[in-house]
Amino acid sequence: MLKVSRRTILIFSIFILFVLAASAYIYFYRSKTDILLKQYIAKITNCGNITNEDECFSRDFCQGIYGPSCPTCQDLEFKNCQRIPVKVLGETAQQKNICLQSNGRWYRNKLGNFCLCAAGDIFDKTRGCVSK
Repeated sequence: MLKVSRRTILIFSIFILFVLAASAYIYFYRSKTDILLKQYIAKITNCGNITNEDECFSRDFCQGIYGPSCPTCQDLEFKNCQRIPVKVLGETAQQKNICLQSNGRWYRNKLGNFCLCAAGDIFDKTRGCVSK
């Protein structure tokens, strides 16, 4: 028969308690740690070094710069990526909240951010979706 010492039981119990505590911390603070992680990634990322359009678009704090593919062309192509100024990010967050509170739908595509209002309504930056 296997003989287990008290020391082994104590060490195993401490390990199990540690795992339970770590799991509880991750479960309850996951959203906060996700925000902190996103803020850290935003802080260390240099948008100017991103050359992939999809990667630039995937980051909320970066925006793509588009222009014609040739001097006489009418099409748009991805030129480079740049960081969005903090002031603009704050204004965009306010507009998004106003849009959502006035029953609009916030829409973000590669060319910018928009509030989509119900048919017959337009978006006002201070009041949200209002009738024309």
